[in-house]
Amino acid sequence: MTVKTEKVTLESEGNFYTWNLTEQVRIFVAGSGVKEGLASVFFQHTTGAALIIEHEAGVIADLEDLLEIIAPMKGNYLHHMRAVDYNGASHMRNALLGSAITIPVSNGDLLLGKYQEIIAIDMQLDKNPRSLVFQVMGE
Repeated sequence: MTVKTEKVTLESEGNFYTWNLTEQVRIFVAGSGVKEGLASVFFQHTTGAALIIEHEAGVIADLEDLLEIIAPMKGNYLHHMRAVDYNGASHMRNALLGSAITIPVSNGDLLLGKYQEIIAIDMQLDKNPRSLVFQVMGE
């Protein structure tokens, strides 16, 4: 079995900043030599998410609006009383969306559906570099 790992650093503007990683992950998988297996994307922060969704402006705005209802940015979070920062909503949004995704690989390519794209969302408030890990394993 082959396992390949790549750490990626991306610059973020914060405030629900998104990246479409589909082609970047597809190139990584193609270069790995794995023909059949699994690929994963992992967001290395507790204030961001990796997910499969259509990366279309309306879908992204709808997702942000939905999360504002469920975990409002100006909510009253106990995290704010226990830490030195005020990013409780970002942590709750990460808990809802998740930090990692897995995609099947066949014939050396990602088995994504027609409108499925791999995106990462930075839900932190500030500008900072964000780290992600791409990994592929298989034969």
